[in-house]
Amino acid sequence: MKRLHTGRIGLRMPASTRGRAGGDLAGQGGFSLIELMVVLAVVAILGAVAAVGFRRNEFANARAHFVADVEGLIVQARNAAVDRQTRVRVTASSLAVAATTFDTSDDTWRPLDRAALVDGAGTMTADGTLVAQNAGAPIVCVYGFTAGVHAPSQTADIDPPTDCLSGDQVLMFEPDGRFTDPDGTFSGTPNAGATLWVADRTLTGQPRYSIVQIYPGGLVRTFEQLE
Repeated sequence: MKRLHTGRIGLRMPASTRGRAGGDLAGQGGFSLIELMVVLAVVAILGAVAAVGFRRNEFANARAHFVADVEGLIVQARNAAVDRQTRVRVTASSLAVAATTFDTSDDTWRPLDRAALVDGAGTMTADGTLVAQNAGAPIVCVYGFTAGVHAPSQTADIDPPTDCLSGDQVLMFEPDGRFTDPDGTFSGTPNAGATLWVADRTLTGQPRYSIVQIYPGGLVRTFEQLE
């Protein structure tokens, strides 16, 4: 009677191939230092490009938000003048537009609303950060009011103001909804229409304009990027 038994069969690699196989596996085990440095450099570049794009998008949104706030503030100022039957003034400076209403009970001007390009002592810059106001000219600023309103096809032929406001300009709404230039800084004709200019000076010498137009009948509208 034959016995059946199990035995372990060992598989051995021929001696002539052991060293070569081990060497191949070691050579395929990872990246070289140069390859890792190249990968890290590419990742860093892509991250920097994404960060710049994100900051520019934040900056563009902040500028557009400011212009929209100014448009809303002007509408609010006119409505307040009519609803409260009092005078409301809109004061534009280089980095802010504010509305104040006249309280006839004590003859005092009281704050109504404010739109600003500043946060504390900072000025908005092209990358969306804030720098001290004395660090240089602001990238975005209010150029001020000019007389009249024009169709979009005509605005390219209009000469806008050439720099940030150096002082204040005031547009005054009356209780009947009319508006005037009480200081005579931009228009000598009451209720003739007015345009407020906001400039984005990211590209030196090539400002990008946003305008807020105020019509005698009360309509307020905004246009971007005049060519």
